[in-house]
Amino acid sequence: MSDILLVTEKEFRKGEAVFRAAERVRCEAAPDDEAGLATAVAARGARAVIVGVTPYRGPLYEALGHAGGGILARFGVGHDGIDKPLARRHGIAVTNTPGALDASVAEHAVWLMGALARRVAVLHRRFLDGSFDGEGGIEVCGRTLGILGFGAIGRRVASIASRGFGMKVIACDRVPPGSMAGALANAGGGEYTTDVCSMFGAADFVSVHLPSTSATRHFINAKRLAWMRPEAFLINTARGAILDEAALFDALAARRLAGAALDVFETEPYVPVDPGRDLRTLPNVVLTPHVGSNTAEANRRMAVAALENVRRFLAGDMTRLDRVDGVPQPS
Repeated sequence: MSDILLVTEKEFRKGEAVFRAAERVRCEAAPDDEAGLATAVAARGARAVIVGVTPYRGPLYEALGHAGGGILARFGVGHDGIDKPLARRHGIAVTNTPGALDASVAEHAVWLMGALARRVAVLHRRFLDGSFDGEGGIEVCGRTLGILGFGAIGRRVASIASRGFGMKVIACDRVPPGSMAGALANAGGGEYTTDVCSMFGAADFVSVHLPSTSATRHFINAKRLAWMRPEAFLINTARGAILDEAALFDALAARRLAGAALDVFETEPYVPVDPGRDLRTLPNVVLTPHVGSNTAEANRRMAVAALENVRRFLAGDMTRLDRVDGVPQPS
């Protein structure tokens, strides 16, 4: 008899062809909300669940724990919505799908940069309202792109920007410069620094690619936004918690920053952190609903990778899981 694998509704639809064709497990769509998902786990006796970005803080872990432990396989890379200490306490392995969405998110960051440079959102709205008045934009060729967080996605963005658009790249991360020389060269060259202030001050565009951790919460705050030049633009396709949205609103409203493009938000679906600071009311922003990884290609890769983590777990093969829960892999 096949093991039951529950997949939250949105993720099931994104990878439906993969999940319906799965062998050795029976994939079933399940509610996204924690109470409903926990109930489904208990009712179906499931030990494996594939989840999206929705935060889970209690009942789901208890439901899997009552089954003797299990696996929470993230359909994606970021795993800040999963409580790793709670998972360990209930004997639950936590995995993600590294590399599966890199190309899609990197491309989306570049599209957002282009939308800012050429005022696409504003012009589109005006066109729909019946106006044919144009507005000047800027070329990105020769401009400086600062990349905050030089992991796999940041490196892809750097490569597209430098090789494709002729941009100057300044990559910024915590890792010592010597160990980043090869990665920088593979991404098309440029500069590397650990000095966030200097990078922010030199960049025409800053693209954010930091992970969401306690150390990076509101890393981009009023102080750091003030380091950017008034004609500069900010792009965030990483995680909403990294950015202080109230501080960003103030900078944009006062024209201390030329514009911003966001695909991720502190609360999703988006709710302004302050009713008087609603980013949707500003003309110099581009907003998309966390779709950076939502492409046919990335969805298939994420479904395949998440499913493989589940299969290995259920088969007792704990040596090749893409674990993100801090538990060492058996040798």
